[in-house]
Amino acid sequence: MIKKTAFAAAALFSTLSAFASGNLVTNGSFEDQAQGAGSWNIYSSINGWTATTGGIEIRNAVAGAAQDGGNFVELDANFNSVMSQTIATVAGQAYKLSFWYSSRPVAPENGAFTGNTVPAGSNGLSYNVGGGAVGVYAPTADTDSFNDWTLYTTTFVAGAGPATTLTFSATGLSDSYGTSLDNVTLTAVPEPSELSLLAAGLLVVAGLARRRQNRG
Repeated sequence: MIKKTAFAAAALFSTLSAFASGNLVTNGSFEDQAQGAGSWNIYSSINGWTATTGGIEIRNAVAGAAQDGGNFVELDANFNSVMSQTIATVAGQAYKLSFWYSSRPVAPENGAFTGNTVPAGSNGLSYNVGGGAVGVYAPTADTDSFNDWTLYTTTFVAGAGPATTLTFSATGLSDSYGTSLDNVTLTAVPEPSELSLLAAGLLVVAGLARRRQNRG
């Protein structure tokens, strides 16, 4: 009986954990692409992501540092670019999207910090989830040589069909200087009724285990 209750409890905890931390985005921090420190390159696609306009510019310790890991994306490659990923989702299920973004920092010239900022108008980011919720951001100019990362989160409900397309686009001046993106996550959000049911199940399992223990 103890083994059965322990197994049931583990299953319930596993379900809760899956809701809470299961990132559905493939290569959300862009670390699957081999990019040496101090280098950058533009790709038509990387693992999980496809450039639908322009290219995907991966940077590693060039004009700023990543928020997570070593790699990050600058959305304005040679010109404003668009990248997307299609993710398996459940129609009617709520999801939480989060990502980090930063204005383009000042790049040192000949190894020296000049203080010349990239204009605020060069920066700009939009996201789109399945043609539904769309957000547009025009960060201010970054006045230092570091990425000043900001976390953004939102929730949405998946539409009909087995998948949702997540898209990021550059919206500032198309001048090869733009907003950086990193650490993209998409997780299922349990409904209140589901949380209540799971919590009730955990209480039942705990009660059964306690009774068994009291009986010796």
